Amino acid sequence: MPRHRTASEQVSAALLDAAEIVLDRDGVAAVTVRAVARQAGVAPMGVYNRFSNKDGLLAALAIRAFDDLAAAIDVGPDDGPADRLRRASRGYRRYALSHPARYTLIFDVGSPAADPTSPVTTRGREVFETLVEMVRGLTLRRGLDPVHAAQAMWNGQHGAVTLELAGVLQTPDAAATFDQTIDALIRGLQATRG
Repeated sequence: MPRHRTASEQVSAALLDAAEIVLDRDGVAAVTVRAVARQAGVAPMGVYNRFSNKDGLLAALAIRAFDDLAAAIDVGPDDGPADRLRRASRGYRRYALSHPARYTLIFDVGSPAADPTSPVTTRGREVFETLVEMVRGLTLRRGLDPVHAAQAMWNGQHGAVTLELAGVLQTPDAAATFDQTIDALIRGLQATRG
């Protein structure tokens, strides 16, 4: 049976919707309690009552961004492990390019995810675990730990996306270059067939 949101959850969701509008339109630095209250058409106290302060608001936004990223990389087990990883990586890229401010919120310097005790960090680890499970599906080179392999995979895809967002690519077709990067990473992780 589907769960119905309470009025309180609906108000919090509406405030987060307003915060996402401010974030997407004006960037992370513009997300303030006053700006979100103005966007939502409520008094600033309404935002404070839900999120305590700006840091609480940014943390809730970051958790939502991680939830959306998790949905973007959730590709199901239809194909083999390498194809699944490729599709998930493309979903990661699509999310970052479609929502650059949200991507910056969760991965830039000063991110709420940088605090190891934050629920944002916990959610980020859960999303990373999805990547670990996909990497575990590969036949990895002997001695290669799946967590380290997933970190290497993430380093590569994150670096490629970050360069693309910054507009500093040296090749004309960013999508093709991204796919080649992912293919190279997967080949580097897999055991050679002998």
